[in-house]
Amino acid sequence: MESQWVFNLLLVLQFVTLVAVVVWCFRLSKRVKNLKNNQAEVELYQKKQVQVLASGSIGMGRRLVVIEKKLNLAVEKQSEILSKEGGVSYNRAMELLEMGATIDDLVSKCGLIRAEAELISLLKQESRRNSDYH
Repeated sequence: MESQWVFNLLLVLQFVTLVAVVVWCFRLSKRVKNLKNNQAEVELYQKKQVQVLASGSIGMGRRLVVIEKKLNLAVEKQSEILSKEGGVSYNRAMELLEMGATIDDLVSKCGLIRAEAELISLLKQESRRNSDYH
């Protein structure tokens, strides 16, 4: 009789354990399902963010192309203006510097302002330094 009681007790314990495992599996499956849903939401959010960033990058790229074209046009116009107005004076100033002219000579003979003459002199000195190194 005692062995029957122990057998019944073990049978009840197995049943309770089985029920506990089934409940635990059910909860675990719900948790996995929730995690999958959350992951799907995060992926969707990230895809939207990538799309926003990509469209923003494309827009910025287009703007940069327009700005680059405008800058190139402005540089061309500036070069034209300089060549029409003062290109000869600058070339003459470079020649005079090679012959040993001073900044005051550049101002008086080329019609440059002192700052321009100083800048040309500095550029010429830098050019000499660079040619000495190479």
